[in-house]
Amino acid sequence: MGRFHLGRRGQGTLLIVSVLCVVGVIVLMTSLDVFTKDYNYKSIDFDQVLLDEATSSSFAVMESALSRRLWEPPPDSNCLKAETFSVDGSLPNGITWKVDTTFNFTTKNFEMTATGKYRRLTSTFKKRVKVLDVSDYLLFSGSDDEVVLGRNYDPTTPAALIAKDRRIYTQGPLQAYGMVPRANPNTDWSGSTSVFPGEWGTIIQGDRMQFGGGLYYRSYAVPQPNPSNATLLGLLSPYSNAWGTPQKTLSSFGGGSMVITKDSSVAETLRDQVINGSGTPNTKASLKNQVYPVALFGGNPPLESWNASDSGNYFNDVDRYSIFYYNYAGANNFGIRINATCMSKPDAFDAKKYCSHSEHFPKGFKQWRKDAGLDGYLYTSDSEVVPSPSMNWDNLEALEDDAKLCGQVISTPVSAYEDCAIWDNNFLQSYAGNSSTACAKISRLDMESLSLNNFNPSQLTDASLSDRLLRRVVYTKVPTEIKQSNNAGLMVSALSNNAARQKFALWIVGEDTISLRGAQADTTSPLDTDPGRLREVVFNKDSTGANKPGISMVLLSPEQVHLLSPFYVPMDQTYMNQRWPSSGGKIKPIIHNLTDPRYEEDGFKYGYRRFYLNNISLITTAKTNVSAPFVMQGLWSGPDSGAEQFIANGCMVSTSGQPVTAVAPSSVTDYAQAGYRGGTSPLPAAGSKYYNGSELPLRFYPNVFWKQMSVLGPERQESDLLLTGIRIYVNFDATVIPGKRDLTTPLHAAAESRYQNPAFFDISHKHFTYDRGVYYKPKPAFTPCIQANAEYIVPASASETTAPYAVNPSVNNGRYVFVQTSPDSSYRNIGSIVGVDQPVIETRNTK
Repeated sequence: MGRFHLGRRGQGTLLIVSVLCVVGVIVLMTSLDVFTKDYNYKSIDFDQVLLDEATSSSFAVMESALSRRLWEPPPDSNCLKAETFSVDGSLPNGITWKVDTTFNFTTKNFEMTATGKYRRLTSTFKKRVKVLDVSDYLLFSGSDDEVVLGRNYDPTTPAALIAKDRRIYTQGPLQAYGMVPRANPNTDWSGSTSVFPGEWGTIIQGDRMQFGGGLYYRSYAVPQPNPSNATLLGLLSPYSNAWGTPQKTLSSFGGGSMVITKDSSVAETLRDQVINGSGTPNTKASLKNQVYPVALFGGNPPLESWNASDSGNYFNDVDRYSIFYYNYAGANNFGIRINATCMSKPDAFDAKKYCSHSEHFPKGFKQWRKDAGLDGYLYTSDSEVVPSPSMNWDNLEALEDDAKLCGQVISTPVSAYEDCAIWDNNFLQSYAGNSSTACAKISRLDMESLSLNNFNPSQLTDASLSDRLLRRVVYTKVPTEIKQSNNAGLMVSALSNNAARQKFALWIVGEDTISLRGAQADTTSPLDTDPGRLREVVFNKDSTGANKPGISMVLLSPEQVHLLSPFYVPMDQTYMNQRWPSSGGKIKPIIHNLTDPRYEEDGFKYGYRRFYLNNISLITTAKTNVSAPFVMQGLWSGPDSGAEQFIANGCMVSTSGQPVTAVAPSSVTDYAQAGYRGGTSPLPAAGSKYYNGSELPLRFYPNVFWKQMSVLGPERQESDLLLTGIRIYVNFDATVIPGKRDLTTPLHAAAESRYQNPAFFDISHKHFTYDRGVYYKPKPAFTPCIQANAEYIVPASASETTAPYAVNPSVNNGRYVFVQTSPDSSYRNIGSIVGVDQPVIETRNTK
């Protein structure tokens, strides 16, 4: 029988137990008045009470030791889960205690027996602690922040949470939005025919789904249509606000609806229908009741939440939704797509009168839930709060101990390369002030050459050891890249047996960033063939067609996990200093991410892709953006819907003193001739895949994106990220250990596209021409790239006359549409995460 190492918190608990015993006895004796009343208490009775208190309190020591290990049984000498183990101790007054523990592999309970001795007395108590495994949930978030399921314009890219027989829990709300265009947007309140299955692409399914903060569709202000659309101008006049004036009402994004179901078959077939555009097997009629309402009260559009009563009615007839697409902001001519079916006041969230919020109209929500067949499956604040897992340095040190014995510890970079974190706002801020800021040394771990201490693969196929297989841990103290170098999956050489692969659980624990470099079998380019097919990148997945199962993997880090293309080329210090020089407290870039020649055999060649993460659990801080759990680092996405792109991209292809010349009859912001391309040019070398023949590509995005969009449609603006796995968001402890980092403060802050702090950059050495006639005031050739020159035609207000991000370079282009699906049925027992107390039972004591 093994004994535990208690760790910092375990030793502290022992002291606490001693204090609690004394305090508990004093409180008990005081309440009985044994010191002041003439009861005939014997000394032996007092001793028994004292012993019982100490014995029952000793459970806290064992629980502290197990909590330190995230409730995972300790390893034995063979790196298997120990079935029995104990902890013991004594108090200064002579009391001795011992807690013997057995882990029941069938019930997943720790069965504890605490025994105490004092003089001639003994005391015995029993207790059970139920363990929850990482694999019990699809998504667990203890954060109050909202979880967002968002879809932009492409009707063939779903956003989904499909849990199958697992659970979904978020302490905060779930928020959904979509911008799927309708071919026939209506111009009155009668509704219009919806796009099926495209608008049904936000899909949620689980055995138990609980969103503690409620559910609702994201709000969207109603700006006043331009006079060119007289019909909508009159129709929306009671609700819309003129450009630059306070909001009058809120609508919701449009179009797109949430479908919430308990049936995993419905969820998975609907997901596939959205991707391939098929009208069966699910139909509008079969899904009608599962569509989450745009209003949780009854009536006819335009519905007004401030006048509504919670009567138990709701409105979810998608073919009667009033979805409007129009231009606004006068000569700026910005565009918007809204679902104006239901209106709310700007203070609706405080007033608890927002159209689709489940907590604001509970009767309407409960009636819809009943009609959707989701009673007993879907909950909001009407169910208990689930305790959120927490993480501290004791937990990490316990995992490191396991790695030393049964895994691998990476203390310094191994097979390292240098990469400057151009994607990191914190690095950008430091580098702007000091060009000598060191770039990171990234340790590279090729999973085909991974070695683990005391690892015997034959254990994985020994049926008698099935329940005792231990999670293996790779613990890294430095930024680390995990690489899939075999198209058939991870650890193919070491684990060639499929049954063994399904039994193997590996935890990668990182104190800093973990990056996953996937594999890509198809190296043909959409520029050359089949532009309508997204090339696939896989991690922990077989792309050879042999159906080799992935291993069970858990990623644990207080930082966001990054995803890398197999062709990603890092940026070393010399490259950074040459192409992103800094001086005078500013970075003065020559290139930006969209024109970086490092992507010649990467983003320039493949454009939008589909990244598969298979049998992966992510455990990270609740401070992470729950709606964007991963950072796709590099060049994965191209054109976006922001007006700033026209000036920003034009600036970044310019060279001082060299004109950017339009290709007639196009605007210079659309098509231009390639300029200076020698030395450290802002442009890739001649003949690069970046170009459209001999010309600069449309709007200065790599040409491959436009080639793909010519087939996939202009709505395609992101790559796809498909996670088959689990996400758990935990609260890291704020206690700072000497010599250790603060786990509650991320080391990195990921930036996307051009949306980082403009104060970091100075691109006044570059220039642009603006001649589009919308959004911004016209500017002649050689206009300096400073914010003052990015002037709105019609200012939003006296303080909002220019666009700050219009003169920012892109530092990372990794936008994606996210789909999460439950992992394989074999993805079980991969490691515990939470212990749930059961009652303490006193069995016997002897005098």
